[in-house]
Amino acid sequence: MGDEGFPSRERGLGDTAAARHRAPTAFMLLYALAYTGLFVAFIPFFSLLLPVKVEAVSAADRVALLSRITLVGALVASVSNIAFGALSDRTYRTRGTRRPWLLAGLIMLIGAYAIVNLAGDGTALLLGVAVFQIALNAMFAPLIAIMADEVPDDRKGVMAGLLGIAQPVATLAGVGVTLDFVSGKAAQYALVCLATAALILPLLLFGREGALPVPPTAQANGGRFQRRDLALAWAGKLAIQVAGTAVVTYFFFYTSDLLRGEANGQARARTIAWIMAAATIVAIPLALACGRISDRIGRRKPLLAFASAGMVAGLALMAGAGRWEVAAIGYTAFAATYAVFIALHAAFTMQLLPSPAHRGRDLGFFNLTNTLPNVAGPLLALLLVGGASTFPILWTAAAILCALGGGLLMLVRGQQ
Repeated sequence: MGDEGFPSRERGLGDTAAARHRAPTAFMLLYALAYTGLFVAFIPFFSLLLPVKVEAVSAADRVALLSRITLVGALVASVSNIAFGALSDRTYRTRGTRRPWLLAGLIMLIGAYAIVNLAGDGTALLLGVAVFQIALNAMFAPLIAIMADEVPDDRKGVMAGLLGIAQPVATLAGVGVTLDFVSGKAAQYALVCLATAALILPLLLFGREGALPVPPTAQANGGRFQRRDLALAWAGKLAIQVAGTAVVTYFFFYTSDLLRGEANGQARARTIAWIMAAATIVAIPLALACGRISDRIGRRKPLLAFASAGMVAGLALMAGAGRWEVAAIGYTAFAATYAVFIALHAAFTMQLLPSPAHRGRDLGFFNLTNTLPNVAGPLLALLLVGGASTFPILWTAAAILCALGGGLLMLVRGQQ
């Protein structure tokens, strides 16, 4: 399908190459800020705030309750991301923008945090997380499509490097909400909401879509081979995301158990937050360097292979760790290379999409690789994890998945 129905994005032949490359820089920075804002919205929530809330609501049933909440949230996220992606496609065709959905999602997100804060039992908490997932995906679906719309292929690696900063910065935000001056859960939730809004609003206020004529990526292969490549890219990302979800969801409990006896509950949470923040020091320059290198060499696969190997190594350290310090080193290796993988895979995938007319919808189906792991990850944990001594089994299974995911991507023919 062509671009019928899209707002005109033509430019005269007098446009210079310098203008075409200069123009998106400010937009790319605004975009990276907004993308980081979405990570700030959910990384502290799922890695720190929600586990603490689950323990407060039902300490004896914490793993089962968190798994049920995660399962329902994943189902809601799967449907809502595809729906909002398709809605943003329609808005883009008729109005030339996807940004109104970002504003609607931001308003819903603040309401979701209020519901979670007031929740006094597992049912209310589950409802709050479901609303949270709807709000988050109302923003994520159009925002991811905006990158495919606006960023040329020869800058997608740099853009991916900038996006790789999002998760580490969001982890630092998790450290911020555990500091002593942030008193009470309501204050923590309010701080996250304020930070999210501060990062997203600049794109809403100053970003302008359609500034550049970004043509759809030319596909060297078509039909059966294109579908094969998309399936491999989808399956590879799914395997990695199942592993990542397991780590993000249960690392808090795992490390908290390793720290038990050395610190109280609040001190354990702060230590875990600092462990997560340590990965930021490695991940930020690594993500930027890998994105830049992938653009310069015109290849994504070597960097994706590097990231996969780094994740396997980090998980192997975690699986064999007897002390929290060793677990922290393993987590740092995993988290830094995981951030590189997720960012570069986004650029890799966008260059495989078949039609610019349905980018939001198609990326919504790719987003199933983000949401289905929230089903598979908890199910895997329920099967494998019975206590602190069995967490290494989960990390070993995650390492196998990372190796499998990286291997599947190496089989894609349409991208190097």
